Amino acid sequence: MGNLDGKVALVSGSGRGIGRQIALKLAREDVAVVVNDLDEAPAKETVDEITAAGGRATAAIGSVTDPDFAEEFVAAATDTFGGLHIIVNNAGYTWDNVVQKMTDEQWHAMLAFRGAAGCVLRGDRCRC
Repeated sequence: MGNLDGKVALVSGSGRGIGRQIALKLAREDVAVVVNDLDEAPAKETVDEITAAGGRATAAIGSVTDPDFAEEFVAAATDTFGGLHIIVNNAGYTWDNVVQKMTDEQWHAMLAFRGAAGCVLRGDRCRC
């Protein structure tokens, strides 16, 4: 038995990339994982891989920049697995562009994401 046995984790941006690998690693350590992505298909693939290996996982589809999503994300952990112990704020957002060549729209979208993503999971029922 390890230190993470029976814990519950939220992993934002875990439908693909680094977040997916974090979710899979946590699941191998007997952590129940709430997989998050903007898109249902990659989140479902991660959940399916975890459950096929004998782990516990569920998906919470939505944007961590949406203040109303925070409660849904946390509820996916508490309602499904009975608690919440670990939050991995992995979700990222970028354009393949250098900052001096970004449009105003791209710049403001990046700032909104970086500023809000960690914020919605703090405070009373996970809000800023």
